Amino acid sequence: MNPINFPAAGSNAYVTSIGPSPTALTAGQTAPASSAASTASSFGDMLMNAIGQVNQAQLHANHMRAEFAAGKPLDVHQVMVASEEASMSLDLAVQVRNKLTDAYTQLMQVNM
Repeated sequence: MNPINFPAAGSNAYVTSIGPSPTALTAGQTAPASSAASTASSFGDMLMNAIGQVNQAQLHANHMRAEFAAGKPLDVHQVMVASEEASMSLDLAVQVRNKLTDAYTQLMQVNM
């Protein structure tokens, strides 16, 4: 199965591809002990990267709005696209946060 490449709006590529994991395990295999630590580190790095991208989108939109308000020669549609990209990325980040919070709450309610 070939990975799916999504074109990204603007210069930021938020989603590059979807496909099988290069470290996927086959039936009967177990993950090495060091793999758990690297997975946790990479998950944390991924979250920090995503938050950084949301922040950059917000800063870029604010910068474009300020330049437009100052009378710089910008097209209105460029300012609106940057604003909508920032808004959508923030909405997505909030939805992901809510899903993670719900998953954590469900895990804490499991009786052992």
